[in-house]
Amino acid sequence: MKEEKKRTRRVFKDFGYLECDAFAEYLHGMSMKGWHFREWRLGLVFEKGEPEDVCYCVEVFPKGSEMDTKPEEPAEEYAEYCQAAGWEFLDGQRRFCIFRKVAEDAVPIVTEGERFDNVRKAECSRLGSEVIAPLLITALFWFRAMGREFEDWMFSNLCLVLLLTVTIMMLVRFIQYIAVIVWAVSGKRKRVSGKKTIYGRKYWEAVWNGIYVLFLVGVFLLLAAEGGVEECVIVGTVFLLVSGFSWGIAYFRPSRAGNWGIQIAGGFAFVFLLTLFIGVWVVSVPEERGREEALAQLPLVQADYREMTGEPVSADYQYTESILGSRLRGMVEYGENGSEDNEGETDRLTYEVYRSSHPWILVEVWRRETDSQALPLGEENVWDALDARYVGEMQGTGILYVRWGDAVLVLSADAMPDEGQMRVIKEKLAL
Repeated sequence: MKEEKKRTRRVFKDFGYLECDAFAEYLHGMSMKGWHFREWRLGLVFEKGEPEDVCYCVEVFPKGSEMDTKPEEPAEEYAEYCQAAGWEFLDGQRRFCIFRKVAEDAVPIVTEGERFDNVRKAECSRLGSEVIAPLLITALFWFRAMGREFEDWMFSNLCLVLLLTVTIMMLVRFIQYIAVIVWAVSGKRKRVSGKKTIYGRKYWEAVWNGIYVLFLVGVFLLLAAEGGVEECVIVGTVFLLVSGFSWGIAYFRPSRAGNWGIQIAGGFAFVFLLTLFIGVWVVSVPEERGREEALAQLPLVQADYREMTGEPVSADYQYTESILGSRLRGMVEYGENGSEDNEGETDRLTYEVYRSSHPWILVEVWRRETDSQALPLGEENVWDALDARYVGEMQGTGILYVRWGDAVLVLSADAMPDEGQMRVIKEKLAL
């Protein structure tokens, strides 16, 4: 086994369809060093031998598919045709087919025009399919960010980075697609003028991949900086699972149909396991512990500004911030005898405090939060605010809206506060 490993070498090197000449030259250079290409299996596998001046040809097979991990039947038939022309078929993956020249009088496998069309169609097809997912994800993220989840996205650095990342990924794919179109137009002009198209190394592909990696690393580091240990574990686990899944497919090389089936089944399994993991993680936190932790962090509870009976039976605290501002969300529910089963004996208070140095953010939050039925509040001088409104009965259940130049308060209570209690609330929330 060790001897076999010494005689084989696996290289993780990737080439695009526009680089088929550079690919062939790379294989030739390896043969000159005594390493001869044998197959694709989780990378390029080379076998040790005597240095030899081997001529390789890397062609783009138009009937291939991005889901091909090994040569399918059409590619095998194509190989027989090429064998008769003096070229030995070595291996194939996706739309690539690798040949080795075995006859001195071997003729070109395809004409220059056919090769150009094959490369152009393959690259356009690949980029076209790869644009769809980033486009859909970007559209979905922007729809959510500008829709009903505006506050969730604007006040979370993680969400903003995700939004920026998917947007840049989409733009990169579009730029790549446009670059291929420009290359195709330029190539046609060269053919008309009698010049030969060179399919050399395109280093900008590595630049784009580097951009992807930097942004993904940035998302992970941001998660760690935000203290999201659980999120880091989830993201890291997902990355390892996806990588292992992809490596397994690259190593075992299932058929095209098998590859489709495995990826679809793997996708369903991944969603199921992720949902199960999140569900287990959520229910694993004891309710009592969650309530006590929230009460320790909440800046305001009902008992801070009025007499209360019973004790808190439910509480929640959430705080998020971004470069655009911060949002604090609090909820406290009191119940008689520590029981929340009887709805008539509970008293609920919920509030949200938005802060931002960007006026347009708060204006948009105010527009989204205030109800069309909200009425001006007569005691707005208590808040010293730009605007104050309410919905409901001032002595009963209602919602209070208050806006300052740098903050917005939305407070919902089963018993609306009076003027003196409003002053306490303002002080407790540092408004």
